[in-house]
Amino acid sequence: MGDSHRHAMTGVATGGFVVTADGIAAYNSMLIEAVAIPFMLLGAISFAVHYYLLQGDVDLLWDDAQTRWLFALTGVGTVIVGGILLATYPSLDAARYGAFQLISALTCTGFQTDTGLGDRWPVAGQIVVMSAMVIGGAAGSTAGGIKLIRAISLTKGTLYSVTDYFYEEDTRDFAIADEEADVTAGQTSTEFDQAAVIGFLWIVLLVVVVLVSLIGLPTGQKGYALGDVLFEVASAQGNVGLSAGITDSGMPSSVKLAFVASMWIGRLEIIPILVMMRVLILGFE
Repeated sequence: MGDSHRHAMTGVATGGFVVTADGIAAYNSMLIEAVAIPFMLLGAISFAVHYYLLQGDVDLLWDDAQTRWLFALTGVGTVIVGGILLATYPSLDAARYGAFQLISALTCTGFQTDTGLGDRWPVAGQIVVMSAMVIGGAAGSTAGGIKLIRAISLTKGTLYSVTDYFYEEDTRDFAIADEEADVTAGQTSTEFDQAAVIGFLWIVLLVVVVLVSLIGLPTGQKGYALGDVLFEVASAQGNVGLSAGITDSGMPSSVKLAFVASMWIGRLEIIPILVMMRVLILGFE
């Protein structure tokens, strides 16, 4: 009962802490995994949606753009990862491990049922799961990553900007989230610009920590592949917790410090950290 209470709390909070060395994989129970998945998804949905759901507004599960994208990415990502894992796992295990790891990554929960992420998973599967960790859950939830609303803004804003070359009119329909409105390109650029800045800084931080890790981690035959290091850093920066086998107590101190900074900045987000650094260096002006 104690393990159940702990995992229930860390699951809803998308914390991912477990009481076994091998995580959820130690239980090897499809029932436990099936129960954990909906709670991981609930933890990645905005608290505002939870509030309206408690008021009986069930339609918001589809009407809210972030929730809609969460379910869509879950479905598409599960199919893709499951298909990739068919190269190394039996069909049932491929579907089981693919679905759980993908949902754990997208919701930034960090529960792990397959300890072979680093040595048995194809690189393509790692990339899909890593992308899910970068995106993360909804803004207003406990999940990490750049947040779904920014992923939506980047996707729709990029498509809008590209297709704008094919339109002669000054205005046309554009919607970042739910409601369409006739707005000018200047009026719609703010949300896209903000998402682009956050996304760019997120990638810059990811690259810096990856470089520090590659310098600090062992090299040669016992070294780590670039894909594994990218996966591990994306997991730390997205506050996820999935591991390809790199993170442990024996890591070099420089890598530990880089991971701590990555987790801290990833949780607080980059812009507030930059503002704080400016105040510390220049003072209030």
